[in-house]
Amino acid sequence: MNFDAEALQQQIPYYLTADPAKKVLLAELKSLSEGAVQGYFTPSELDAHKGEMLQGDGWRGFQVFSFATGDRNRVRGIILSNSCDLSPENERVLPPKITFAPIIRLAKLEERFLDSGLKQEQIKSRLQAIRSQSITSMFYLPADDPLSTEYVALLDDLHSMPVEALREVSDKLFTLSLAGFYLYVFKLSVHFCRLQENIDRNPKFVAV
Repeated sequence: MNFDAEALQQQIPYYLTADPAKKVLLAELKSLSEGAVQGYFTPSELDAHKGEMLQGDGWRGFQVFSFATGDRNRVRGIILSNSCDLSPENERVLPPKITFAPIIRLAKLEERFLDSGLKQEQIKSRLQAIRSQSITSMFYLPADDPLSTEYVALLDDLHSMPVEALREVSDKLFTLSLAGFYLYVFKLSVHFCRLQENIDRNPKFVAV
């Protein structure tokens, strides 16, 4: 995955790259793309969106169903749904649902690697790839205010639940900064929408 500041810049709307904001945002994105662990989140004391559900937010209280057992469990997760679709100000005929990906501790993922029989060098290499955002199906979340430890969002393990059901039991974990948000959306676009997939979808004509 080509994950650098230049690739990110191509995805940013022009109005967000106009001077002087351009220099600040691009500098923050460059820093994150080079491995910085600070700058992903809006500091808790400065978060003006604590009561809102925004795309890229982390929350406690999501519910997932186990395919193997049918059990329902509460998990931490990150929102994929668009912020406008979740706003209570937008009336809906049908009750809206929220789509999310579970987030798990990176240490827990490391345990899974160990249990699978991977060698230490292989595990070290995989953890480095995750931290550098090189794994398209995972979004790395560093240990920085407001998270006390490293987490990983599993973008290939998506779930949905009614928005109101989450509002009743939820507790916000974090709000992504502007740079963190664009990093997240860029990661989603690479994981789900690759126009350069190099698959020939044109119809084939067979001689008879």
